[in-house]
Amino acid sequence: MKKKSRASLSKVLMILWLMTAAAVLVVTVVYFGELQKLYSAVGRIEEEKASGEVEQMNTSKNGDAAAITDVAVYPTGNDGLSDPSEAPPVTEAPTPGDDTAVTGTPQTSDTPPDTPEPSDPPESGDTELAYYHDGTIDPSKPIIALSFDDGPSVYTVRILEALKKYNAKATFFMVGYNIETHKDEVKAVYEAGCEIGNHTTDHTSLKKGKAAEIKARVYDNEDLINTIVPVGKVIVRPPYGDFNDTVKELIARPMFNWSVDSLDWKTRNADSVVKQIQQDAKDGYIILMHDLYESTAEATERIIPWLIEQGYQVTCVSDMFKARGEEVLDGHVYRLAKPAE
Repeated sequence: MKKKSRASLSKVLMILWLMTAAAVLVVTVVYFGELQKLYSAVGRIEEEKASGEVEQMNTSKNGDAAAITDVAVYPTGNDGLSDPSEAPPVTEAPTPGDDTAVTGTPQTSDTPPDTPEPSDPPESGDTELAYYHDGTIDPSKPIIALSFDDGPSVYTVRILEALKKYNAKATFFMVGYNIETHKDEVKAVYEAGCEIGNHTTDHTSLKKGKAAEIKARVYDNEDLINTIVPVGKVIVRPPYGDFNDTVKELIARPMFNWSVDSLDWKTRNADSVVKQIQQDAKDGYIILMHDLYESTAEATERIIPWLIEQGYQVTCVSDMFKARGEEVLDGHVYRLAKPAE
């Protein structure tokens, strides 16, 4: 009897153990199922959050790119000096005598409607416009004009020595704030028989400001030059090559831009400057450089003999136009002289 009782108790305990195990299994399955759902929900939340952040970031990037695209970036300062001459580069040679385009951008007047009528320019000295004419220049042979902007500087004399060595001339378009501090260099250019040009008092674009301000930047600088050397009226190079109809009406002087930008202001490398000029030089062209850099002085020492070897007569801007028999007029802008016939 005791054996049967013990067997029955074992069966009961076995059944209870099995039921407990089954319950534990059910609870475990349910628990892990719910846990998996929880993990999935959290995962979806994280994915949605990440997706939203990426979309927002992309939108922000696209917005920034659009903003940058809409910003017009131009060189600043003095024709590319950290300025920037960024003078804007000339990509195509204009038609001789063309005084309407400099950089491919339409030149339009942006003078306010209430701008007063321009008055007669002040007289500077008693001499006529200083056309530097070398009678030895043969108009039937190739001619090229070298021009240097934004000086004078400590490198101007070195450039003059290179010009003298090869019996060449050049035009130096001087800016007022450097004239004040380099008066000896102004005299040296004059005494070397090179041409002094006017690059305004402060290198501000002539398309900016009222009529009186525009004229003052040009004529005050001309007067300053004449306190140092007696050149009288001198030719003008507009800063950055900027001009419009208003500038042509206000400035009663011939204005000259360039046909070849040596990019010396950008590269500051003599090899690059020499290569650029060798690539672009043509008869009747005006080459733009800046007598502010040692690299430009070195490039000048190398490019002058090369130009001469190619058959060019190297001279100043006014001399080239005079030799070719071209009359230059007040209020007109020129970039190159007609080539030899």
